[in-house]
Amino acid sequence: MPELPSTPLVGTVVHGAGRGRGLGFPTANLSPAPGTAVPPPAIYSGWLARPATGGVHRATVSIGTNPTFGDSTEVHVEVHCHDTSDDLYGERVELWFVARLRDTEKFATVDALLAAAREDVRRSDALLAAVTPPRAPAP
Repeated sequence: MPELPSTPLVGTVVHGAGRGRGLGFPTANLSPAPGTAVPPPAIYSGWLARPATGGVHRATVSIGTNPTFGDSTEVHVEVHCHDTSDDLYGERVELWFVARLRDTEKFATVDALLAAAREDVRRSDALLAAVTPPRAPAP
């Protein structure tokens, strides 16, 4: 299993398809900064740091092509923040990875995807409860 990055994935929050919000799992879609290494496709647990506000939020991260919906071959970085529903569009953020939860997979139904997402968030919360969050860097 590949190691987690020791430095954050830095990027800007951009508009996505809006599918996550409609399913009850809103996501911040990241456009990585040039030269920023993106980990391999998987579901991860981590922290979303917001230099502009000083906030740090628990997060579950999906990196992949959204195989259940099969509408893209482009790799997306989608972050579900557990503890904020702030509008993050246009904000430059840092994503710190704590653990790899599982492989991405194509689910037979949207309900199966949602059940897996709920379990991912539960596992991510449990992991993050035992880890000190990073400090958000100054803007």
